[in-house]
Amino acid sequence: MKKWSLLFVLMLFFSFNLNAEAHSGRTDSNGGHNCSEKSVAKGLCTGYHYHNGGGASTTPKTSQPSTSTTPKVQEPVYNPKVYYDNGYKAGYSKGLEQGYRDGDDSMESADSNDDFVEGWTDGYEKGYAEGLKKKEAEEKLAREKKEAEEKLAKDKKEGAEKGRVDGKAAFVAGKAVDAFTHEANNSEAYIKAYNKTFIASWETAKNEEVCFEEGYNQGMKQDEVVVSEDCKEESFRSEFEQGHKEGVEERDTKEIEKLTQQGEVAGYEISELVVPEGAVKPSYQTAFEKGYEAGKTKRQEEVKVEGYESAFKQVDFVNEAYTDNEVLGTWYKEGYESNDIAKEIKANAQTLGEESDEYVIAEEYQVNEDSISLYDSLFEQGQEIKEQRETEQRNLMLAVGAIGAPAAGGLYFWKRKRKNKVQ
Repeated sequence: MKKWSLLFVLMLFFSFNLNAEAHSGRTDSNGGHNCSEKSVAKGLCTGYHYHNGGGASTTPKTSQPSTSTTPKVQEPVYNPKVYYDNGYKAGYSKGLEQGYRDGDDSMESADSNDDFVEGWTDGYEKGYAEGLKKKEAEEKLAREKKEAEEKLAKDKKEGAEKGRVDGKAAFVAGKAVDAFTHEANNSEAYIKAYNKTFIASWETAKNEEVCFEEGYNQGMKQDEVVVSEDCKEESFRSEFEQGHKEGVEERDTKEIEKLTQQGEVAGYEISELVVPEGAVKPSYQTAFEKGYEAGKTKRQEEVKVEGYESAFKQVDFVNEAYTDNEVLGTWYKEGYESNDIAKEIKANAQTLGEESDEYVIAEEYQVNEDSISLYDSLFEQGQEIKEQRETEQRNLMLAVGAIGAPAAGGLYFWKRKRKNKVQ
């Protein structure tokens, strides 16, 4: 009997305890709460209500004396708040999940208990809002973190690029290794990257110049490339090799120019063609030989011009200028014989003098004073022959009395007329 009484008391205790503690956070001190908009829309409840009759005063039943009869087993008391709270927890958990995933914001419970469904709906709405808020907060944090990382990377990249350019420019301009020119309002990451690459670029430019000069100086002395230990790094090696290449080219240019001039002198003097021992490269030897031919050709042209001009001064060829050099004498004679105008003057001037009563000279014969002088001397010879012939004829006629008046002074008048025509 005592056993059953104790069981009954415990059941009553738990029933009252559930009515007092269930529905935590969702009911007021009277055990009721307002229906949510979604629950109202679904017809689960309306306005302010209770799940367990809370809010109405109840009169405790008077205990009856126990009898010796065996009591009936009491059925568990239905507590709608328990179902509501269970539904609320399940709905909140699902809503939190869906909200975080930005999923369906109007999911419904498939449970058949109205109190459970109402709690599930309210919990889902609350959980969805908090899940969505959590998701948006995390996305915002991730976005801000990404933007900060991107800005950091951007500042580092831009600072490094600017520092690399400015560092090399500073060295070329003769400035110090710490002659930074970044803006004061640049970020710390930008300035740090700028300074680092500025110094590295400045030092690299300096080392490249040193290696270039070493290579250049070596190239001015030898063709073989022997890279020094300090310049074996790839970027420095390329500078050394470029400097060596330019040094060799400059040395070759100077040597070729010198040997060309030496060859021209030797060729002009008609010396024997002997390439100097210092002309060790084929390009050097070729330069001397080309210079020799150029000098020889120049001398040949000059000597031929001398011979050509001498044809206006000599009626017959006489080599008086180059009697001690057969080559020059040959060119001199070739020039003499190439003067076709002098040939025509020599062939025609005297005949014209013999046939003309007054002085005449063709324009093509008036090349220079020497050509005119040659023509005049031959024309005058013709005039003299003509005058002598006419004098002989007159004397013959006088002897037989055929002519009575002498023709004196003819040559004087020709000379006067010739002078007037040439002027």
